[in-house]
Amino acid sequence: MIKKWLAYNKDYSMINEMKEELNISDALARILINRDIKTIEGAEIFLNPDMEELEDPFIMKGIDSAVGRIEKAIYNDEKICIYGDYDVDGITSLSMLYIVLKKLGANVTYYIPKRLEEGYGLNIDAIEKIIEEDVGLIISVDCGIRSVEEVKYINEHNKEIIVTDHHECGDEIPEAYSVINPHQEDCPYPFKYFAGAGVAFKLVCALAQRFNKYDLPFEIIDLAALGTVADVVPLLGENRIIVKYGLEKIKSNPNLGIKALIKASGLEICVVDTYHLSFMIAPRLNAAGRVSDPILGVKLLIAEEEDIAIKIAEELNKANYQRQNIENEILNDAVDIINRTFDKKNEKVIVVSGQNWHIGVIGIVASKLTDKYGLPVVMISVEDKVGRGSARSIPGFDLYSVLNKCSFLFEKFGGHQMAAGLTIKEDNIERFKNLVNEIALKMFRDKDFTPEILIDYKIENIKMLPQLVQELEMLKPYGEGNPVPLFVFRGLTIRDMSLLGNGKHISLRLSDGTDVIRGIGFNIGFIINYIAVNEKIDIICSVEKNLWNGIEYIQLNIKDIKKTK
Repeated sequence: MIKKWLAYNKDYSMINEMKEELNISDALARILINRDIKTIEGAEIFLNPDMEELEDPFIMKGIDSAVGRIEKAIYNDEKICIYGDYDVDGITSLSMLYIVLKKLGANVTYYIPKRLEEGYGLNIDAIEKIIEEDVGLIISVDCGIRSVEEVKYINEHNKEIIVTDHHECGDEIPEAYSVINPHQEDCPYPFKYFAGAGVAFKLVCALAQRFNKYDLPFEIIDLAALGTVADVVPLLGENRIIVKYGLEKIKSNPNLGIKALIKASGLEICVVDTYHLSFMIAPRLNAAGRVSDPILGVKLLIAEEEDIAIKIAEELNKANYQRQNIENEILNDAVDIINRTFDKKNEKVIVVSGQNWHIGVIGIVASKLTDKYGLPVVMISVEDKVGRGSARSIPGFDLYSVLNKCSFLFEKFGGHQMAAGLTIKEDNIERFKNLVNEIALKMFRDKDFTPEILIDYKIENIKMLPQLVQELEMLKPYGEGNPVPLFVFRGLTIRDMSLLGNGKHISLRLSDGTDVIRGIGFNIGFIINYIAVNEKIDIICSVEKNLWNGIEYIQLNIKDIKKTK
């Protein structure tokens, strides 16, 4: 797929002052500005995240009353049930709150709905089961902000619920005992971009203050970091602090469950960063909710014995392999259908459906198809003449707006600009496919959806790389809102090249005329057919340190290649 190479378009008038005041290079100053860091103070906080910068949790609306209610439940030995979601954010949120309440002496249990049978969030059947177990207080994590009827049901049965959530609020806020969500209109908390795990972490911080147990947040901050990274919220502000200190705990004294997952992934703890949390640890934990039982994830993270954690991690590893196999089968089916039926000229949105595709993985497959084709994708799994769909978009295409114009064809529908879910009768799928593309063509007729790569800086030569790599360490942890910096490096000569991973990846030795460096391009092995040894190329790459057989060296992680003009 052809991609546009573009430089960031920012106001760089502060660049010289930043270099002088912070004693940093032109490259680092420019990268900071590209991340919308516009002041010296902002840059200092970004480069040196500190727990002292966390705001007082009691500023967040609802936390004071929630802590008081939890305190009362603990002193009265009232049974508390934590109700979570089945994804990594929900599992980590539930686990950290469970661990902390146990340490505070609470009589606490937990509940997670099954994805396929119960769906997302609070549901009446689950609440009935919880009430039957003589629970007096329910605490939701990572869900509940739109559960108006479910909360009303709890109130009618003379029980109470504290809702903790981070999703956008609806028109009506549930009448819970307390609602903790920074997105509430009248919530004065200055930072709004927490994952569910971040909101649960703030509740833990408040409990630590009330019970004079100030070490509690540090004991579970690795779980907060994992949930924050997995939920792809911006790694800025307080999220950046949580993830930085969470990674430090993972490397020094990790939660036994996280430690077991790292081992099951074949990783060394000392190398774990946000990439590994996102693409190796989180998928294994997510596999429980997708193809197995999400309770396994909680049991792993609250395990107090290492051998139990290792056993559960091995089960999750198997579930992850199962998930990957299911995912690959569906991906191959979908690609075959798209290649046979997609009309490139008249369609802007790919709508693809199949019988009995596993609903737990079609969202992942939709994301992969979006990456592959550079277009919005709606994947629909049909069972008993009813389709359940998962949709993913591309930058610049307001998916929610387009799908909303088709909503009269749906049984259920919800989402936002970049992702959505829907339920549709099988008989309406073809009509929906035609209508969504008709709308998209009218709305975006002249819009160019060619994927773009934003470039942070130009590399002049290989000799500048050691200092650059050293400075880039200050930008970590990377993630949403703080992407890995990308560089353009022009006029490199290919000295030799080879394929790795059954042809999926390409390895290159590249020369700038003086020095030679290794470059590796993941999932672009096909490009070997378009370039040749001794040919000059321009590349977009990140610059990273790699460790192999105990030897550390710098390599270029290649994202795209073009022949030098």
